[in-house]
Amino acid sequence: MAKQESLIKFRGKVGDLSFSKHRSRGYEVRMKGGVDKARIQTDPNFQRTRENMAEFGTAAGTAKLLRIQLNNLLRTFADNTMRNRLTSLIHRIQKSDSANARGERIFLEENSTMLKGFEFNQASSLKMLLGEKLEPVYDRTAGEATLIIPEFNPQNDVMLLNGATHMLFTLAVAELSTDEVPPRPVMVKSGYIPLIGVHVEETLQAPLVVDAAKVVYIIVGISMYQEVNGEFYPLKNNPYNAMTIVEVDVP
Repeated sequence: MAKQESLIKFRGKVGDLSFSKHRSRGYEVRMKGGVDKARIQTDPNFQRTRENMAEFGTAAGTAKLLRIQLNNLLRTFADNTMRNRLTSLIHRIQKSDSANARGERIFLEENSTMLKGFEFNQASSLKMLLGEKLEPVYDRTAGEATLIIPEFNPQNDVMLLNGATHMLFTLAVAELSTDEVPPRPVMVKSGYIPLIGVHVEETLQAPLVVDAAKVVYIIVGISMYQEVNGEFYPLKNNPYNAMTIVEVDVP
């Protein structure tokens, strides 16, 4: 891959050259090449390619719906690789579809347990920030998700970040949906917990009543803040806020 070294940075196309900026590699330039698009769409030799393209396009669409559903949470917790990683995971879940032919496989909700453990910020995790297990449950009869935050001592059990004075827990529960306008998750948050002194056990509960046939997934997040004159500010350039799909409840 050729890189641009001049002081003038180009973006776009000039003749057979395509100029772009990669988020980690910087400015790059490519030669136009590859197989003609019309040939890929019609040539029998590219049947597998067309099937892969169709399924990946479907996966991208499903992943987009999940991002729309969780949009408010992603602003706080997602890193800049989340979009591609989520699409890749949805694509793998599609491949578990044993009912449809190759090229027509779809995201089946019975396979959605594969979402469990997905990290919205790959640089962090709940386990890394807090040395205690967080295991929420969903009660379909009561229509409620519950998270018990165990007693902990931040000085011993929390990864203390420079400048952080408080932490906050977020519990979100959502109905898994592929509707064009997916229902928003229900969210509850703890108070701002000081990073000094023992924090006693606390229970968060989020009400969500769903149809008995619907899949429900539960998300837990931990974010860090700095208190200044009674106001709480997110840490600047903080790569460590964590959010994880911790449970998927399949009927």
